[in-house]
Amino acid sequence: MLTPFLDKAIALFMPAKSCGAKMRLTITGELFSGMGKGRYYVGHPEYQRRFRECLGYTPYPGTLNVKLEDNTAIQQLKELRSNDGVKVEGFTLGGESFSALNCFDGDMRGERITLLFIDVTYYNETVAELISPTYLRGKLGLRDGDAVSFNVDAPTPRPSMR
Repeated sequence: MLTPFLDKAIALFMPAKSCGAKMRLTITGELFSGMGKGRYYVGHPEYQRRFRECLGYTPYPGTLNVKLEDNTAIQQLKELRSNDGVKVEGFTLGGESFSALNCFDGDMRGERITLLFIDVTYYNETVAELISPTYLRGKLGLRDGDAVSFNVDAPTPRPSMR
């Protein structure tokens, strides 16, 4: 450590390759069936259009719900929630409000997934809601109660400028 001032100045000129870098988080939990709301919302034509535009694919209409039981996984998702992912703006149609989403790409057993952080949801921070272009339960033979793992691409934390 040279001086606090010099340390901050050097941090400003760190190589650009670290900007926008991603780290891979592996999250584990237990699969469970939700209330069916994901099918309605993810399958809504306007959300489908926005997913195609923002994520580059049309998701299977529904969410794959994973109950996190590990405190480390819960903390990782809490921290990830505060980062900027791909934004899907909220909207109102016919007097019904549809929540904004913060999305992070990833995979489960080689299949593309997107982790959704939903502004208004029925679940707390111990549940991860995933979408995919593939019906994952069918393709991967998943059932309620199965232990599952998925990977999420998360932004690498920037050096502190304090």
